[in-house]
Amino acid sequence: MSMIINDKRQKYYGEIKSRFYLRRSTASGPRKIYFVAFIEGKQYRYSTGVRVYPKQWNSKKELAVVSNTLSKQDNQNNMIANERLARFRRYFAEFIEYLCENDVTDIVATLKQFIYQDVAKTNFDPYATIMDALYHYHNYVKPSIKDSTKRQSESLLSEFARFVDTLPEKDKTMEIFSQSGLNMYKEYLINKMNKSKAGDTKRNFGVGQLNRCGAIIALLINKVLVPKEEVSNPVVWIKVEDPRREDQVGHIPLLDEEVTAIENCTGLTPVEEEYRDVFLLHLECGQRVSDLAKLLTGNYKVKQGKKYKYIVVSTMKENIKAIIPLTPRMTMLMERIKSQKLVDPVEFEEKTRGKGNNTYNEAIRRIAKKAGLDREIVKIDSTQKEVRKPLYKTVSSHDARCTFITNMIRKGVSPERLCRMTGHANDEMIKRVYAQLTVDDEINRIESDLYSDVEDDE
Repeated sequence: MSMIINDKRQKYYGEIKSRFYLRRSTASGPRKIYFVAFIEGKQYRYSTGVRVYPKQWNSKKELAVVSNTLSKQDNQNNMIANERLARFRRYFAEFIEYLCENDVTDIVATLKQFIYQDVAKTNFDPYATIMDALYHYHNYVKPSIKDSTKRQSESLLSEFARFVDTLPEKDKTMEIFSQSGLNMYKEYLINKMNKSKAGDTKRNFGVGQLNRCGAIIALLINKVLVPKEEVSNPVVWIKVEDPRREDQVGHIPLLDEEVTAIENCTGLTPVEEEYRDVFLLHLECGQRVSDLAKLLTGNYKVKQGKKYKYIVVSTMKENIKAIIPLTPRMTMLMERIKSQKLVDPVEFEEKTRGKGNNTYNEAIRRIAKKAGLDREIVKIDSTQKEVRKPLYKTVSSHDARCTFITNMIRKGVSPERLCRMTGHANDEMIKRVYAQLTVDDEINRIESDLYSDVEDDE
């Protein structure tokens, strides 16, 4: 055990030592070299910013191999790596010397200051670092993430790149990935949102986009960039609240007469007729598009209850069981879709796995237009501007899910039961739909609760 003594009193820091090691990976390419410090029985890991091929790493000497048997490029890369490691060793020695001569309260923070003291001088690139963290998160922390989510995450980081470009060189350090750095980024995003509200930006940038941009950075800092031993004090992204009401921004439940108009619509092409049946099935079951696809491909089980049959689907998003009452109407629609064979169920399912479902939504809107669904829908966009459009321009597949939930609420189905029927992990979304109920809906619910057991005397 190392004992560090200064002029005032003895200090027992425990074992203070360091080593370098390669990041574990199944990939065949070069791997990151990490610097690990052992302080008071804990490990603290920091990226050195350099890489080496596993076969070219001398684990005993903790150096990248430089040899006549390697290519000129490999030797050059390894010499750059060794030079960087030498600086880390020198800074660690300076850190130990500093501890001997000073009264330090936060050893870990002091260590970080020493080993990253030349980051600004070596053209440290925060954007490249966060992109590398995103790659690591997608491939090693959560490899099951859908391709569409990966692409969305990458696009969110482009805003972080623009933020980095606004910073002076002295601020482009690892400190940008601290709570203070995240707070700076939040101020930048809020300023951009305010400019968007004033019409000073080419594209709308609202509160939803703002929160997604900030949350992904906080996630990558806590899950990848910060050593596990330090996650006890993670950075926190405090969500900026959206001032809009649910009915001003959310999906719109269709009226009964609008559903009837879609069902009775004429002049549709054969493919549109089948998409119309798919949408009617969607209205009947209330599932996510990805889980609706399973009904089309037969990827579900049927369970017999005491009185009725139920479809059981393993949901893609939450990986929980959705239990759907198998109504006669559902059975009829599923059989009709199966017999038409114009919409390929396998292709429909593949489009829900990251390639989007635009074909389905485009068909819904064409059908809605032919059915005369021109009710004016008023929304408030992310910049607080009012937008008015006819229903046939805004209706989407998710409106079927909203319609189903609204109808079930009107029938008195509890949020807990609705979660099981629609595959929700919690009732947060169900409660948002509750906010869209009309006064007449609420009166009917109150009467049902108060007078369900009272016979009408008249």
